Order: sequence, then C-alpha cells, then structure tokens
Amino acid sequence: MKREAGRLMLALGASTMALGASTMALCHPAAAQDAQPTAVGDGKAPAGAPVVDSTLPVIGEAAPGTADVESGQAAASEAPATEDIVVTGSRIARSTFQTPTPVTTIGERQLEQKAATNVVDLLRDVPALRPNRNNGSGRNLGLATFNMRALGSTRTLLLIDGQRVLDSSPIAGGFDINIIPAPLVSRLEIVTAGASSVYGSDAVTGVVNVILNDTIQGGKIDGQYNVSTHGDLDQYSLSAIYGGKFGDGRGRFVVAGSYFEQPDIVYQGARDWGRRGVTFIPNANYTPTNGQFRQLIVPNVRYSSMTAGGVITTPGPLRNIQFGQNGAQSIFQQGTNVGTVWMEGGEGLMPQPDFAPLQVASRQFSGFGRLSYDFSDTLSGRVDLLVGNTRARSTGNYNTNNGDITVRQDNAFLPTNIRQAMVANNLSTIRVGRYNPEQGRNENSTENTYYRLNAGLTATLSDVWKLELAGSYTYAKSLIQGRNNRRQANWALALDSVIGPNGQPICRSTLTNPTNGCVPANIFGVNTLSTAVLDYVIGTSRQDSRSQSGIVNANLTGSLFDTWAGPVKVAVGAEYRRDSVDNRSDPLSDINGWRQGTFGSYHGKLEVKEGYGEMSIPLARDTGFARSLDLDLAARFVDYSTVGSTSVWKVGLNYAINDSIRLRSTYSRDFRAPKINDLFAQANIRIGTVTDFLTNRTANVNFLIGGNPNLGPETAYTFTGGIVLEPSFIPRLQLSADFYDIDLRDAIITPGQQEVVDRCGRGDDVFCAGVLRDASGAITQVNASSFNAQTLKTRGIDFEASYRFPLFDGQFSARALATYVDRLISSTATGQLDSAGQLQGGFATPKWRGSTTFVYEQGPLSLRALFNYIGKGTFDNAFGPLDLNRNNYPAYVYTDLSVQYDLSEQIQLYAKVENLMDTDPPLLAESSITVALATLSQYHDLRGRVVGIGARLRF
Repeated sequence: MKREAGRLMLALGASTMALGASTMALCHPAAAQDAQPTAVGDGKAPAGAPVVDSTLPVIGEAAPGTADVESGQAAASEAPATEDIVVTGSRIARSTFQTPTPVTTIGERQLEQKAATNVVDLLRDVPALRPNRNNGSGRNLGLATFNMRALGSTRTLLLIDGQRVLDSSPIAGGFDINIIPAPLVSRLEIVTAGASSVYGSDAVTGVVNVILNDTIQGGKIDGQYNVSTHGDLDQYSLSAIYGGKFGDGRGRFVVAGSYFEQPDIVYQGARDWGRRGVTFIPNANYTPTNGQFRQLIVPNVRYSSMTAGGVITTPGPLRNIQFGQNGAQSIFQQGTNVGTVWMEGGEGLMPQPDFAPLQVASRQFSGFGRLSYDFSDTLSGRVDLLVGNTRARSTGNYNTNNGDITVRQDNAFLPTNIRQAMVANNLSTIRVGRYNPEQGRNENSTENTYYRLNAGLTATLSDVWKLELAGSYTYAKSLIQGRNNRRQANWALALDSVIGPNGQPICRSTLTNPTNGCVPANIFGVNTLSTAVLDYVIGTSRQDSRSQSGIVNANLTGSLFDTWAGPVKVAVGAEYRRDSVDNRSDPLSDINGWRQGTFGSYHGKLEVKEGYGEMSIPLARDTGFARSLDLDLAARFVDYSTVGSTSVWKVGLNYAINDSIRLRSTYSRDFRAPKINDLFAQANIRIGTVTDFLTNRTANVNFLIGGNPNLGPETAYTFTGGIVLEPSFIPRLQLSADFYDIDLRDAIITPGQQEVVDRCGRGDDVFCAGVLRDASGAITQVNASSFNAQTLKTRGIDFEASYRFPLFDGQFSARALATYVDRLISSTATGQLDSAGQLQGGFATPKWRGSTTFVYEQGPLSLRALFNYIGKGTFDNAFGPLDLNRNNYPAYVYTDLSVQYDLSEQIQLYAKVENLMDTDPPLLAESSITVALATLSQYHDLRGRVVGIGARLRF
C-alpha cells in the first residue's frame, strides 16, 4: 500500500502541491473573487475570460488560437475574450469558460515537445484513453484507435475539425488515426463525457476532435529516426507542411504530407522477458482439494503434443514415439505438468520467443490539402482532401496439428513397425501431432487506402446568426491477405493415403475420384512434405473490401434574445448520412475452408437521418452569488434504416461562483447504433485453444465470430460533475476534478473465446449458450459472435492540474492528468464481472493511471520530462486465492525525457528517450492461441528503452 501511494505521488508530481492550494481557494472565496486571473505576458484578463497559456491550455477546456510556424509559439494568449470559439462537446460558439463539458486539450507545442511521429504516440499520455494497437492478425492489423474508458474504440467518436469520419469501413475496429498527417494537427480536444445529442451515434464515452492547422503561413519539415537500445525497432518518419495566402489575402491554402515506416517485424524473443517462454497454462496436478493452484504462469513452456516430424499422441504403448530426420524413431521426452497443448520443459518447441510479435512491419503515407476563400465579408468556403495509405505485415505460427491427425492402419507412409504394433494392440487408428514447418509460417498483411473529400460554406446572416453547410464523401478500400494459409479440405484428403493399384502411394479419395488432383502427404519425419503436397494444400486467402460514406449537414447558430444575464444562444441542424460496405472474399473463405479463417463475402448499407437542437441559457451574471450561471440543453432525433429511430438528450449546468471556482455538471442519454460490420459480417470459424472450466484442461476448439443482424442499438445514461479551480493568489495555477458515471444498456459486445468459456464456468447462462460440446463432454466449438449484453457500467474521477512560473530567466511548467476507475462492470441477466483494476482483457483497466509532464524553457533550449503511471492490478478480478499462482502485479512508472534546441529561427534539433529505465512489462501471459504471448497488457510498454533524434526546418 505504501509503495503504491509513493509511486502515485511521483507520477502526479506537481499536482499534489497544487491540490493543497485549491483548498485555500475554497476557504477564501471572497479573496479569490477580488482578484482577476492574469494571462501570460498580458496583464489583466477581461472578466470571465479563460486564462490561456501558450504552452499549457486551459484545464478542462479547448484552448483557442493558432500556431505561428516562424516562432513555434502558440498565439492563443492573444485571442480576445470576446472571440467566439467552437468547443468540442457543443456546436454553440462560445468562450471556452462557458462549457459545462470537461475537455482535455493537447496543443501543437506539446506535440512538438513530445516529438510524436504519429497521433498514436499520444495515447498512453492521456489516462482516460486506453492504448489500442493490434500486432497480431486479421483486418485490424496495425490499426490504432482512440478507446476511452476501456469501453471500446467504437464508443469513442472521432471528429476532424468537428466533422464525423467514416465509421462503417472494411476495418472493423474503426478509423485508423495514423492516417492523419502528424504536422497538420494543431491540437487534440478530448471530451470525456457522452455527446451523442450534439454529434450523433458513437459518442457514448466521449469525443476526440482533431483540429487541423489550416492558418499556417510558411512551411515546416520534420524528420526523425528512432531505435531501441536493444538494436531493433527502427522507425523513420518525415513530414512537411506548407501554407500561405492568395487573392489579396482572401484565399488561403495548406498542404501537408507525412511518411512513417518501421520496416522490421520484431518478436518477443528479442527481449529477455520474451525469451523465457512464459505462458499461461492449466495445472495438470490440480484438484479442488489438494491446495495447489488451478492455473499457472510459468516459464519454459513448450508444445506437449506436436513435433516437427510428428509424434504419436494416442494413449498406450505407441504414445510419444516421434519421427525425425529420414523418419528415424525416438521417444519424445516430455517435461512436467503435461497438458493437451503445453508442458513445462521437455524437448517440444517453445514458440513464444520467435512467433509472438512485439512490433509489426508497417508503412504509412498520408497527404492533405485545403483551399479556403472569403467570397465576401459574409460568405466563405473551403474544400479539402485527405488521402492515406497504410500497409502492415506480421507473421504467425505454422499450420499446426495438435494431436488431431488421424492415421489408419493402411496409411501408405505408416512405418512397418508402427503398423505391426497397431495390429498387435487392436488399434485401427492412431493420432499424430505435427506443427508442419514445411508449410511455412502464416503471414498476414493488410493494405488500407483512404480518400476523404470535404467541403463547406459558412454564411454570416447577421450580427448574431451564422449558417454552415458541409458535405463529405469518403471512399476506403482494404486488402487483407493470409499467405501460407492451408486449405483444410485438401489437407484432410492428403493425409488419408493408401497404396494404389500401381503400388505407389495415392490419396484414398483418388480411388473413387481419379481426377481430383489430390497429392498424398507423408507426415512421418522432418521435411517429408513434398513440393507437390505443399502446392496442393497451401495458398493465400484474400479479402477485398470497399466502403463508401456520404454525409451532408446544415448547422444554424445564433442568439434568440438577451436576458438579464446575457444572450440565449442556440444551434439547430440536420444531417443525412449513407454508408455502405462491400466485402468480397475468395471462394474458400466464403465456406470457411482455410485453416486461418477470413470473413466471408457480405454487403450492407445503412441510411441515417438526424435533427438536433442545442440551447445555452444564461441564468445569472455578475451577481452576489455567481460570476456566471448557465444552463445547457441539447436533444437529437435519429432514424436508422437498420435499427429504427430513437431520441437522445443532454442537460448541463455551468456555475462560476467567482473567478477562482467553477462547478460543472452534465446528464445525458446517449446511444450507439450497430455498424454495418456488426450487423452483416459473415460468420468466420477460427482455430484456437481454451481452458475448459470443467476439466481444467486445455482444448483445441473452433471458435465462431461474426456479425449479428438482430443487434439493436446501445443506450447509455451518463452523469458528470466536476470543479475547476483557478486560485487568484497563485496566478497560472489551474486544477480540475470531474466525476463520471456511465450506465450502458443493451451493450454490443464480441467476447473472446476464453471469456465465453470462463463466464459460462461462473454460471452465466448467456455465455453457456455459446459453448458447444460433443458426446464425451469435450468442448468442440465456441460461438463468440456479437450480441447485446445487458449492461456495461463504469464510474470514476478524472483529475487535471497545470502550473507555470518564471525560473532562472526561463519558464517552468507542469501538467498532470490522472484517472481513477472505481468500477467497470459488464453484466448479463445471469452474471456480472467487475474488471476495474484488471490489467488484461477486453474491458480491463487499472484503477489508477496518471501522467505528469514537466517542461523548462530558456531561450533556445527546451527540456521535458514525462512520467507515466500505471497502477497495480490483477490478472483477473474473478480469480480466487488458488486460481492462479500470480494474480497480483505492482504499479509501474515510465520516464520519458526530451530536449529541443533552436540553432536559429529556422532550424531546431531535438532528441528523446522513452522508457528511460528500460523497464520490462509484467508477464500477463496467455495461451488462447498456439503462439502464446508472454504478456497481454495494452497499458505497459513492451519495447524497452527507445531513443530518437530529429530536426525541424521552418521557412
């Protein structure tokens, strides 16, 4: 407990002292009211205006302003208090001080100080966001998304300049944020509350708005190289942006592009912790009464029922006879704790070091161009084009057979002594396990291409009314290939061989179908599969998808009338959206004929019609009890062609007691409609392993995943309540704390195969319906398709603090973010599970996460230190004292350092080191697939120490 508290204090750093100061502000509201906040370098700020810092944005708000390429300094502090600024979470133009919705902002200067090569680099620095990147296989390979509250990326809405991006695409996990050119990002605004009534479906847990820098004049080129101190993980990035004016200043343009590449696939065996073969396995000696652990995380775990040349797994006198070079026979030496797939020690293959990816090979290119023009003082327009292409490649395991090859007595290649032993022991068949290295390793690759054309008109109708018309068209395509995949039907025919009429081995099927092309396979020995066999059974699966989206919307904003407290502001609008997906797979995929399954062909479309209204009503201004008091109301009606219509709403209150203390709260009804992939994706059978809760044994199973046309929409009820403190006696100190509570009903979930089995074992009948068994009681298939569960519930508190002050002829600034998750419950009618404080799993999250940044700037020099904190947690909250030998893991702190130096006004050099202490991740091992990752954590750093150098040229 003391160690946990100490590490948290370190991670939150400056925020600890700042919280003490906030107490004084509460105790002396009169003194706080008398003083006015001071803007940096600007004397007194106008009444009611936010304190805006060029380096640290307003806490809990979206900072206004643009970036000046010449100086690299944000111009936010120069924005007048009366300027209208559109804040994420609201479509009403207002000062940032007037929104009741908590918003965390990451500005352009912070992005440069971090030296982020792409947007995904920022994920672990925002505790409310769960890092999301897939290094495995499938159509989401290499995908990076925003996942707020660990409730899934599909529940976090992504916007670009306030406009929705394509949300029904071939990529099931959502929009790949790496497509956005890094130098083009002016700031990120992260709304940590539901906003469906303002922006529509998917904004259940919040919104991430990517604001692009389209006012740049001049240009910037940024090049960077990163490498780990282990001598791998090379990364190259190059980006450029250029902008200017034309037509006597009425027109503006900006173009930007970025290139990023990490050329090598790196495996967990490249690290000490990954070479140990650590795996999650059942304890073969466990009984409910012997006091041993039911399951174990242990090193040196190997295959127990497979070898390169084949091993007999049938119980009896032939068991463990293996076949080596030239079919030579020997006894397969097994280790201890022998199970159906794994064992400790012995001479089996240890796949984890050389098969579990640490990093995929990837290459990303993106480009952006925008033209803006003021046709008159009251009418302006813009058009922009975003293009992106990403490629990712990773390898998996061999096409394994874990003791499931059936060999008959008359097999053409069966050694004579084995046949004689089978006859003597009255065995008509035996079972053989083989991992078939001749067939090569599965190789998965994806290529995603994205085009987005967006245009808009803005008309000023009067002093208080403004009309915006916008439309976009998006086209995305995705090519997914699985090389060295195996045709299961052909393999089954090739395995069943006999001696033909001509005295040569042939397939049994050829006796009745002489022209079927079957080639018999000899599995008894190393490298015995001929080229002809491989040509017959090995191929490439393919999935070629296209998606399109068209969106048009109109938004009218303005003021209805003035009250004693100010103008009543409104926003009304309507939107029409049409999305379609056309997925075309190869014929074998359509019948689930590959060993490594791909989704079959499917087509789907949906149309959405929406209308919304939003109102901000001032209730008090400059009174004895309030500096300001505003009521926010919003409502939206939506009609989906797939799931029908619904309505959502939001109520918010923003109460500034004085210039130092502000209270804010919202309550909303939010929703998420199922996407095209959720509804129409064809069922796909894949091969994996699960641990049976009845026998505590690992079993090879087929698991079925896919869409569900009967899905309905999700509905969430979200409450937030918080306080923002800006004590007048400590200028530039800002603090906030916001409580959130989300109750998501009819939640759409797609559980993993082990989760289905585990939750069935805990008595949840909803999941038991997906566990299929044969006559002997063994699990044969797990159905893990999407369905509407009963509820997902989470609640917690977000903290934020920032402070800046002069130091040694320079400026020192600190910013701290922290999130505490009190609960994260997924439940059905017959069971529930709280995964708050759990470190692995679909909805898992540590109870505490925090990040603290310290920056010191003096002249041309800038120094930065970042501390990322991941709290302690469990492997599985549902495990009892004897369920696992290692269920509790300590807290972690990671340290990043960076330095920037301006050689001149045009040239800047920078360097960084991430994970300074080269800290290894916790070994949250798994065994659900035959690769067996040594760690499942999405939160902890797996790379080790990484260093980077770069340069920026401004002109």
